[in-house]
Amino acid sequence: MVDLKLYIGINMNEISLALSGGASRGAYHLGVLHFLDEQKIQVKAISATSIGSIIGASYASGVSPKEQLEIFKSKEFKSIFSLNLFNGSLLRMNEQSELINKLLPIKNLEDLKIPLHITAIDMQNGEEIYFKKGNVKQICLASSALVPIFARVEYEGKYLIDGGVIDHMPIQPLKQYPYKIVAVDLHPVYSKNVKNGIYSNLKRALFLRFYKRVTTPQTQCDVYISSPKLQNYSIFSLKHLDAMFQMGYEDAHCLVEKS
Repeated sequence: MVDLKLYIGINMNEISLALSGGASRGAYHLGVLHFLDEQKIQVKAISATSIGSIIGASYASGVSPKEQLEIFKSKEFKSIFSLNLFNGSLLRMNEQSELINKLLPIKNLEDLKIPLHITAIDMQNGEEIYFKKGNVKQICLASSALVPIFARVEYEGKYLIDGGVIDHMPIQPLKQYPYKIVAVDLHPVYSKNVKNGIYSNLKRALFLRFYKRVTTPQTQCDVYISSPKLQNYSIFSLKHLDAMFQMGYEDAHCLVEKS
């Protein structure tokens, strides 16, 4: 599912990039980024949430997409997660791990090589917060804090949770830049036959209620990249990272194809 928006004549050598959340589906983001590097398409600004924020921060730190992929595929990566049942969440992540330091080597957002805006939600009032300064690790953790799997993150006097809860595709911060906006979505809306049961109907109803709010950003970007095939991959499984990486790489070819 690649929406080219009829961008004949648009200069795509320099772009701004919006990266959605989607946990392990973030490998698709990495495939897109790898293609951008191959084609020498410069990412001049990034806006991201959840796994998109981690990948965006790592990329803006100078860690290549393939280096990130190898980190996510490693046995060591799995070991940074542990049960946290008696402390407000199912899991916790060891942010002091050497692997996290490799993934996020630069301390502050304002020191990154590419301007990065990260979305998180203030749990107390529901406000969307777009961070462009501050501690990279803490803000990435906050943006990825999908409760109750991960605990909320206290930062600068606020209790923060996953930015994708409200703003799944944070395009707004990119409108200040003079570059075409490319949005990469790990949760495309898709048609599906739904089983007739209480659980299935409830799940679909919640799905439609949530994704009604995230279809609008698709009309606000210049190029929208996604794939209905992503629905075949669990967001919590690390088994198919290579396949999703390749899918993102192939779908990103739309950026150099003629409309």
